[in-house]
Amino acid sequence: MTWGFVDYENMGSLKGVEFSKYQKLYIFCGPRNPNIKLGDVVINEFLKIEIIKLKSIGANNLDFHIAYYLGKFSETAPKEIKFQVISKDNGLISHIKKTGRSCQKFTPTDSSKKIITSKLSLCAELAVERLLHTDGRKRPRKEKSLINWIASQCRGVSKNINAEHILIELVKADLVINEDSGIKYSLKKNN
Repeated sequence: MTWGFVDYENMGSLKGVEFSKYQKLYIFCGPRNPNIKLGDVVINEFLKIEIIKLKSIGANNLDFHIAYYLGKFSETAPKEIKFQVISKDNGLISHIKKTGRSCQKFTPTDSSKKIITSKLSLCAELAVERLLHTDGRKRPRKEKSLINWIASQCRGVSKNINAEHILIELVKADLVINEDSGIKYSLKKNN
């Protein structure tokens, strides 16, 4: 039996998560996640889903809460229960394993939304991923608002964010078009 711990703020979607693998699924989300996108969910058996909605924003806030629950359940859950952290971040997995608990990281891939990001910085990749999960009508349309948006999205990755440089990266990668009339997006999908 496996229990999943989802860093939803980091993932932005549950697409690619195979719900049938889990007996319990704990979804951690913050104030920036007013809605949870389940993707193409197929659930054939009973599955307990618990949504842990945090009200505060801060660097690694969800990570701390996930760590708390992992520690709590590591002490109380039967030893045969395996833990799986569903995230793009690296975290406490090796430490949990040292306690004797089976724990692994899983990052689902959504092949319909793969973007050419191999030459982008970590913050630029994060910005692209979050833009994909943002309704096109709600994406920033002006340069200054996009720079502020990038800075807010990447705050948890690095304290020294140069959002203007990240915007330049996105323009050079032909993912964003910065014209006098405003920002346009051309997020390219891999074939």
